[in-house]
Amino acid sequence: MIGLFMALALIAAVAAVGARRWRKARWARQQPGTSIYAPVIVSGFDEIDAAIANRVCWCEGTYAESGETSRNIGQRRFRIVRLVCNQCEREQLMYFDVTAVFH
Repeated sequence: MIGLFMALALIAAVAAVGARRWRKARWARQQPGTSIYAPVIVSGFDEIDAAIANRVCWCEGTYAESGETSRNIGQRRFRIVRLVCNQCEREQLMYFDVTAVFH
């Protein structure tokens, strides 16, 4: 009987941890700049550095830039920055619309 309660408690604990991680990962995916369809719109390249400095990982660590590239889609220009969390080493791309910088 005690084994049954222990098994149920273990299952509940694993489910709670899994649910918490899923919510945090979902929150991280909904942040501005996590998709090219919802980029952070900037009017200067210095705003990119500020946005990266303010970005926090779902593990509550900070990000460091590990590379960047550009992409054009029609008349819009994007800067795509690869970030790596200093704590959990999770990688994330952050998208910036830099069209206004060139006009």
